[in-house]
Amino acid sequence: MMNRKTALITGAAGDIGSEVARRLDDMGYKLILIDIDQEQLDKLSQRLRNSTAMPVDLTDRNALSLLQTQITDEYGHIDLAFINAGVVCVGDMLELDESDIDLQLELNLRSAIHLIKACANNMAAHGSGHIVSTVSMGGIVALKGSATYSASKFGLRGFLSAIRDELKVKGVKVSGIYPSGVDTQMLRYEAQHGGSPLNFVGTPQPVTDVGDAVIRAMKTKSLEVYVPYTESLSARLISFFPWTVSYMYPALEWIGKRGLNKYLNTHKINGGSIHE
Repeated sequence: MMNRKTALITGAAGDIGSEVARRLDDMGYKLILIDIDQEQLDKLSQRLRNSTAMPVDLTDRNALSLLQTQITDEYGHIDLAFINAGVVCVGDMLELDESDIDLQLELNLRSAIHLIKACANNMAAHGSGHIVSTVSMGGIVALKGSATYSASKFGLRGFLSAIRDELKVKGVKVSGIYPSGVDTQMLRYEAQHGGSPLNFVGTPQPVTDVGDAVIRAMKTKSLEVYVPYTESLSARLISFFPWTVSYMYPALEWIGKRGLNKYLNTHKINGGSIHE
């Protein structure tokens, strides 16, 4: 028991975070669970064998700074950090309040960078560790109607790519998870509030597929793991020629709207922001 590994998870109370928490709990990890939703966080923690629930608003810079200090000075060796917290505010850029723009940048990018740095310092001091972060296929292909979200995820992808070789020599591995549409509460919110139909060009993936991807990243230590891999091929091709998206939008939106209607009907959903 003294050799039990420790994992830190942000956005732990959400669909993806709780899925990964359950898997790591089954693998015998001691878990540090972080989320803004204390009620859901406590419910999750009660279902796990060895976890500590820490309600933290990662957009509160003072609270974030305190958490960084705890990670570097108080938690002991963190073997795995799953940096997963994120938020989307849908709507064209001109329609969004400044607060919506700032929220996405603060949570999706700024807090992620600072937490990754704190975890990397912790891991480097012990000579090993693995940082896994939920990015998005929206960090490869920009989505109309989710411009700031895409910007935050493009930035996170660049950050992970840049630090990989910086941290390799210190024994710290870095991976990003790149899902397309995932059947979460966040996607359901987008479906009801004008989110990009491109999320529904393919069938939204179950959260179990993202859980599989995280376990795969832990085993392979790959820089980028895609969910599903097949959709990543077209996304990465488009990223080489981003100007082509404008020409493809009419067809993609037609396909996506059909997929959206099917999704709404399947989930019996009647056609702001919600956390991942």
